[in-house]
Amino acid sequence: MIPAGVALGVLLEIVLLEGGARAAPADRVEQYLGLARATLERPITPAELEAAALSSAGVEDIAALFEQSLAASLTLQGGAVTPELGGEATLDGGRLRFVEYPDLLHSIVRRMVELKNDPKSLLDYLSQSPPGQRLLATTGGLHALLFQMTGPGGTNEDRRRTLDQVLASAVAVHFKTWSVDPEQQLEMIRQNDWNGRYVGFWHIHPPRWTASGYAAGIEPSLEDMKVAVEKGQFLTLVFQPDGFDLYDLSPLSEAQALELSRCRVIQYRSGDWARRFATGRTPAH
Repeated sequence: MIPAGVALGVLLEIVLLEGGARAAPADRVEQYLGLARATLERPITPAELEAAALSSAGVEDIAALFEQSLAASLTLQGGAVTPELGGEATLDGGRLRFVEYPDLLHSIVRRMVELKNDPKSLLDYLSQSPPGQRLLATTGGLHALLFQMTGPGGTNEDRRRTLDQVLASAVAVHFKTWSVDPEQQLEMIRQNDWNGRYVGFWHIHPPRWTASGYAAGIEPSLEDMKVAVEKGQFLTLVFQPDGFDLYDLSPLSEAQALELSRCRVIQYRSGDWARRFATGRTPAH
């Protein structure tokens, strides 16, 4: 059975949206709200979730998410970092649908890297928005370093190397998380059609680049489990070189417990998958 926490999580999102629903396309907001009713009437069973994830369409959709992450990787200081992706999922006609929500911090971090050779433009860019200002304040040493590089002393090789290190750290930290705020969530609800029943929030733990090929992603973290307890679900799709592990974290909400052993794990392994993600393969997209 889907835990009551999922229905509660959906209802909480409805409360958040009520103030802005009139400004949104009415049909899509109503579609989204209808997911809660459909799920309450016919909760998604573990067997349904497993069948959808292991279907040909489910495997292909999950593989495409990992390939998308690989294609969006950033390479800094000789190492590539693959970003997490996430959003909300539905089950419609036996098929899982992963609606992706972009993490706004990812785009800011990516732009930071693009501007690294122009410290003044980088400082100006980060200063012009609240998220940028937060990154400027919380990325260790960045504000002081950019202040030095744009001041009378200007830039030198040591400062450029230090900036490279700071930016590499920022990418490593922020690409390895995924989050969405209520405003962004509402905007994405407006942009997508919603059918079927509500599964919950999802995110991926993508491949890690190594000298010998793509290594497995990391199992769900303590923060992932906290989100699951709060929201009712936080599907975690973990890359494996020969498949994937899908962690259904909804039992944690039922138990109100941060114990990974309580979750359900759906495993997929395939030689075709291993060949698809073989060492040196260029991401498909």
